[in-house]
Amino acid sequence: MRESVKINASIDVGKTPFILLLAGIMMLTAVSGPLADRISHAAEQSAPLININIYDSVMLSQQKYLMVGERGEIYFSEDSGANWQSAKSATKNNLFSVSFAGAQNGWACGALGTMLHTSDGGRTWAEQNSGTEKHLFAVDFYDTRNGCAVGDWGTILRTTDGGTTWEDATLSEDIILYGICLTQSHEGWAVGEFGQLFQTRDLGKTWQKFQSPAIQSLFTICGEGESLYAAGLDGAIIYSHDNGETWEESSNLSGKSIYGIDVAGQTCWAVGEEGTVLRSDDSGKSWKSLDVPMQARLFWFGAISIKMKNSTSIGFGAGAHGVMFRIQDSALLWD
Repeated sequence: MRESVKINASIDVGKTPFILLLAGIMMLTAVSGPLADRISHAAEQSAPLININIYDSVMLSQQKYLMVGERGEIYFSEDSGANWQSAKSATKNNLFSVSFAGAQNGWACGALGTMLHTSDGGRTWAEQNSGTEKHLFAVDFYDTRNGCAVGDWGTILRTTDGGTTWEDATLSEDIILYGICLTQSHEGWAVGEFGQLFQTRDLGKTWQKFQSPAIQSLFTICGEGESLYAAGLDGAIIYSHDNGETWEESSNLSGKSIYGIDVAGQTCWAVGEEGTVLRSDDSGKSWKSLDVPMQARLFWFGAISIKMKNSTSIGFGAGAHGVMFRIQDSALLWD
C-alpha cells in the first residue's frame, strides 16, 4: 500500500520537498512554479542558464561532473564545476537518475519509462526502449553491459547488453522503488517505500525482501566495497559494512529528509530538504550537519557526488532551480 501524498500543482517547487515532486510527477508530466527568492551563489558565473530542478549527478573524474534534471536537461562540466555546458539530450521528460560504467558509457532514466544512453562521456544521448511507461526513479550499471533500473509500481528492469534490450523483473507487490545499487558482479540492492530493502543475487532476475531497521521510506542508496548506505524520509540513514548482511541505524541526524547520498572511503555526504547537507567521517555511524547560507534553506538538494583527493573530499551538490555548491578540501564553497 503506497503512502498518500497530496499534490498541489501550483506549489513553488523551490520550497517543495524533493519527494513531493516525484509523487506529483505520477499525476503530472511536469510541476513548475515561480521562483520566490533565488539563492545568491555563483550562478551568474558558473551556470547562468541552469534554472531547473536537478535530481541526480555523477563525477566522471576529479574535473568532469555531470547532472540531470527537469525537462530532460543534462549538463556537464570539465573544470570541476566552474563552468557548465548543455549536453544534447534525447527527451523532454524529467530525468531522475544517472549512472556511468567507466568514463564514456552512461545511462539516465526518468518519467514515463524514459531511458537514455551515451557513449561519448555524456555530450550526446540517444533514447533506448525500456519497454515500460512506468516512471523510472533510479538506474545503476555494474559494467558496460549489466544494469538495473527501478521505479513506480514495483518496476524493476534489467539488461545484460548495455540497454539494447530490457527484461521485466517487476515485483509482485505494489511499492514504489526509489533507489538501486549494484554492489558486485551479480548482487545488488533496491530501496523504497516504508524502509523496504530488496536484495538480488542474480543480477536482478529475482529479488528477496530483506529485514530493514528503517520504517521510513528510503529514497537513495549507494555503496563502496562491502559498505552500503541508504537514506530517506525524516532523516533516516541506515548502513551496512558487510555487504548488506546486517544493517544499523545512524546517529546524530538532522531529522530532515535525505534525497541524495554518496561515499568515498570512510567519508560520506548526504543532502536533502531545506538545504540539508550532512557529512560523516566514520563510515556512516554518525553525521554532522554542515552550515549553509540562510537562503539555501529555502531549497532542497537532490544530488551529491564526491571523490577523495589528498585525503579530503571534492565534489558538488545540486537541487531545486539549479542551486549548487562545490566541495573542496571537505568544505562547502558557495562562491
